[in-house]
Amino acid sequence: MSSFFYSFQNGQSQDLAFDKKGIFIDLNLGAGLPTGQLKERFGFHQIIGGGLSYEPPQGKSMSLGVKYSFGFGNTVHEDVLGPYRTTDLGQIIGEDGLLNNVQLKERAMWVHVYTGKIWTMGRQDVATHGLSWKLGLGFLQHRIRIQDDARSATQLNTDFRKGLDRLTNGFSILGFLGYEFRSHSGRVNFYTGFEPILGFTEIRRSYNYDLQNSTLGIGRKDLILNFKFGWYLPFFIKDDSALIEY
Repeated sequence: MSSFFYSFQNGQSQDLAFDKKGIFIDLNLGAGLPTGQLKERFGFHQIIGGGLSYEPPQGKSMSLGVKYSFGFGNTVHEDVLGPYRTTDLGQIIGEDGLLNNVQLKERAMWVHVYTGKIWTMGRQDVATHGLSWKLGLGFLQHRIRIQDDARSATQLNTDFRKGLDRLTNGFSILGFLGYEFRSHSGRVNFYTGFEPILGFTEIRRSYNYDLQNSTLGIGRKDLILNFKFGWYLPFFIKDDSALIEY
């Protein structure tokens, strides 16, 4: 019978993590820059994310997992509110007749199923470490968030907002190349590196009110270059059936 045990449980796990399969919880932070077509819409963004993966005994085969990331930023190059702003201060007139400073934000998310491996480098006596690569397939979505903190521009809190947010999504490919460190004790496990994402997307809104046109069904290639740092929380699988009494 198999059972889970957490690698921080006690000092006896010092030599077990190296040759045990397990489930790894991935917590990560990062930052990135859109390039290509997406650069025309957004600028620098930050990232928080998480994931779950199955990790075989280290160095014996490839891992398999799923990752989710949420990206957010304050730089939006497409001013979808341009036609509705006042000419002098660039603000929006609210329902109360007062000027309202409505802000535009970037919001994005991507989720991928991936596989990967570590190419070991140097001495491996206390840890498995080296060059890490991952390749995944999944889904990318991004939009412009219209942030009305005063809630006075009620015209932007209806379906009219959908004609301005540029909701875009589609199939995407994830890559990763960096450095990964997994101690044999299971207590120190981290990675850092570059994560490019290529999305084959389409805008999902039927009409852009600010441009008075439609871009529905027009394909895009959205490329994002991210830098990630992540930490693993491992739960190793102990196979009790492998124990033989003499």
